[in-house]
Amino acid sequence: MYYSDIAGQNDTKKSLINTINSDNVSHCYIFEGPKGMGKYELSLVFAQSLFCTDFKVNDEPCNVCVDCVKFNSMNHPDLHVINSDEKTIKREDIDTLIESINKKPYEASRKVYIIKDSHEMTPQAANTFLKTLEEPPRDSVIILLTNNVNLLIPTIVSRCQVIKFKDINKNEIINFLMEKYDIDSVMAAVAAYYSKGILNKAINIVTKNDDIMEKRKVVIELFDRIIKTDSGIIFDCENYFEEQKDNIDEIIEIIMLWVRDVAFVKNKMEGLLINKDYLELAREHAKYMRNDVAGDLIEKLQRISDNIKNNVNYKLTIDRMLLKIQEVFKYDKGSWRKI
Repeated sequence: MYYSDIAGQNDTKKSLINTINSDNVSHCYIFEGPKGMGKYELSLVFAQSLFCTDFKVNDEPCNVCVDCVKFNSMNHPDLHVINSDEKTIKREDIDTLIESINKKPYEASRKVYIIKDSHEMTPQAANTFLKTLEEPPRDSVIILLTNNVNLLIPTIVSRCQVIKFKDINKNEIINFLMEKYDIDSVMAAVAAYYSKGILNKAINIVTKNDDIMEKRKVVIELFDRIIKTDSGIIFDCENYFEEQKDNIDEIIEIIMLWVRDVAFVKNKMEGLLINKDYLELAREHAKYMRNDVAGDLIEKLQRISDNIKNNVNYKLTIDRMLLKIQEVFKYDKGSWRKI
């Protein structure tokens, strides 16, 4: 593994590398950030760097020394991943960790413990773990991974170095996807936007392990039907929206992004499109969008999303949303007509 294999987080990478080169590695780190930000991947590269015998030559694990070879096969005896299935961490789990910490490293000069979803510790487990931090072992490095540092007890946080993971710049994600997954710039840009700065989500999108692109396809095609049909389409759509009730926030967001794109096309700003692969359809819809109404429609869609969260009548709210869309996009059967 290499630091260069992980997109973004450049400041964090430099900081971790510097701590190794200056022999100033902390006894415990907290990596905080949403799922998919690369916390686990970077914790692994950092751990490998601590084991690698030639790390300081190039500020990257060499991947050829005995320690690196064992690490890359996840067979290094001094690497310990706790809570790999990301479930509740019990007192017994921490007892096992402490027993291991109190032993000497098998092969390397130190041991590394990575605790996934560390905020899942029970109160008993957290209090037991805290005792370890009060007298930190010199030959062990602990890395706690969490979505939110506030979910950990303050006394644990105060004894650790907190590293916050930032959203990755969309251009970095685009370049990473094009280089690693051999996709064109259009699809890389679409995946980068829908990932919302989370690299692993972008990777899952391009490798089809995330269904957001299929949802988008269905929603845009449905939108096309809605604006080309009379109000009877509302009844045809009832089953779809009922089935997607748990995903309605995501569905409405896709609709909002599509309305945004159509408005940009209408105003001759095609370079700002998100759904660049649907440019021709956006051009078609733009011809028949009423002037200066996109902003109002997007605000209306946002209010609808908020109302649904507040448990208003779901079916009635969706029906009104579809009718509002039809007001903004007029279709004359037999031919499109400009508004």
